[in-house]
Amino acid sequence: MPRIINAAILFSVLALGFAGCGHKESARIEIDFSNAADWRYQLAVAIDGTPQDSAEFFSGSLRAYLKGLPGEQSSGPLRAGLTDVHLIAPFMPEAERGEVERRLAALEISVSESGVTLSDTNGLPGVLSGGWDIMRSPARVIPAMPNAEMVVGASWEREQRFPIAVPQGEADGLLYQLYTLDSLYKTNAGIPVAAISWEFSYRVAVSDDTSGSREQHLRHPLQGSGRGFAELDLQRKMLLRSQATFQVTHSNASGRNINEVVHFEMVE
Repeated sequence: MPRIINAAILFSVLALGFAGCGHKESARIEIDFSNAADWRYQLAVAIDGTPQDSAEFFSGSLRAYLKGLPGEQSSGPLRAGLTDVHLIAPFMPEAERGEVERRLAALEISVSESGVTLSDTNGLPGVLSGGWDIMRSPARVIPAMPNAEMVVGASWEREQRFPIAVPQGEADGLLYQLYTLDSLYKTNAGIPVAAISWEFSYRVAVSDDTSGSREQHLRHPLQGSGRGFAELDLQRKMLLRSQATFQVTHSNASGRNINEVVHFEMVE
């Protein structure tokens, strides 16, 4: 009889153990924007590649700070602007580089659970003609949170559309992002953190009735893809850091690429 009781106890322990193996950790994945006006992030962008009409290798970089803007602090999206903008782009004429810096300094970025929206969505003029779509670099590195309880391994998606100016016409841009909650852990200081990754694709649809030659339209990149990862402070509900890599494929026959790496990190 004792053997039967011991066997029953052992079976119960094993059953509980196997049941526990199926349990996944969960947490509410969200950003609290109540103190957004005081946030300050460092934005660093590096690119390399070849222009469409040349085999010459080029590289460039952008360094700036993204700081929360005052107003609308109680709830809703993060509103931020770029400061201390420093652009290194030897492939751009000096006048064009100055114009790009001016537009970046005037850029307003809004972040919500729906994604990232920008006040300036026009393509850039000059040698790359939008090949390095620098105005959208922040959108690729700032993840959209679901504002919901999520289990490890769960996914959510976002899709954004925005107008883009192309030579002598307009086009529609589409950014699709698929996010996954990879893990939950605690730092050495005991702060709970969520690790998030995502894949995204970017494409531009040029309307058939857009005026201008086909050759002009081909100077605008029609597609790209990338991957990103981020760490979210679950205690303060604040994005700590993120990084995204992005590859732009030009629409011309040579298929040359631009490789972009964007790093985004909270400055305490």
